[in-house]
Amino acid sequence: MDPKTRKMFQVQVSDAEKAMEVLNILMGEETEPRKEFIFENAKKVRDIDW
Repeated sequence: MDPKTRKMFQVQVSDAEKAMEVLNILMGEETEPRKEFIFENAKKVRDIDW
């Protein structure tokens, strides 16, 4: 990442255990849990990069 154009944000997590659970679902090798998570939470999204 080019240091001149990148943006860095500090993220604070209030529930580390829940954050790890979600991260494992989204980044894990199994696709079915990820698909279920996306379908269940798609309408809750407020900010998407597009």
